[in-house]
Amino acid sequence: MLIGDGPQGAYVSCPRCGRPVADGLVRCTGCGMRILMGVAASRALLFLTTGAVLGLLVGGIAVVWITGLGHAPAQTQVPAIVVPGSPAASASAPVPSASIENVDPLAASALRQIASTNSQLAGSLATLKRELKASSVDTGALSATLRQMSAAATYGASVVGYLSAWPEAAPLQASVGRLYAQIRSIAASGLSLQLAAKSGYAAAGKQMVTALDVLPTIQSDAFKLAASAGMELPGQPTPAPSSSPSPSTRLPSLQPSPAASPSPSG
Repeated sequence: MLIGDGPQGAYVSCPRCGRPVADGLVRCTGCGMRILMGVAASRALLFLTTGAVLGLLVGGIAVVWITGLGHAPAQTQVPAIVVPGSPAASASAPVPSASIENVDPLAASALRQIASTNSQLAGSLATLKRELKASSVDTGALSATLRQMSAAATYGASVVGYLSAWPEAAPLQASVGRLYAQIRSIAASGLSLQLAAKSGYAAAGKQMVTALDVLPTIQSDAFKLAASAGMELPGQPTPAPSSSPSPSTRLPSLQPSPAASPSPSG
């Protein structure tokens, strides 16, 4: 503590005995205590040591952090992959494909995805019929098939609305929309049962088979609509080539001509 300031210089109070000590002296003349800038030398050294340690620690952390920022690898964004027909794809709109004359691109893409959904339903229907013909009803297998059909119908229902931009597709839009809604309703009713309810699962399976009797007709209508616009749909049957050869490619007769027949001997 500064207690005087005169011509001879400043004075501080000794931390131990309180005797005035001229500023600049390192030892109290009364008790002999070492003093550094008015503070006991031991305490001053403790302050200096603590400050040096903290400074090195903070500086090292700052250097490591800055170095890490400079060498951080660039993060690459992985594109999300959406598999057609999966439940996750139901939230996305159909991707516009190659434009077709007088047909909205989204409507054309929706028709392709509806045809693909119908093909998946046809495959699940064949599996369902085999499971219903088994000697013992496997409710676990029936449950998996019903879930698969419900997921396909849910995805198909999410793209049916895009056919509204195509006036010629209105009848197909109505029929396929009703079918998908019926499939989802039957599947939900069957899946709400306990796995032990074999008769209930069998009844739901038979009801699904009956509902899908119109599937071939709907798929045929989709193929006809696509053909009218010059489109090709997945699973579309190709016309069988004609078995009768054309007149230009007809093979010559292998029967010998009368002129070439051998003359009788004698």
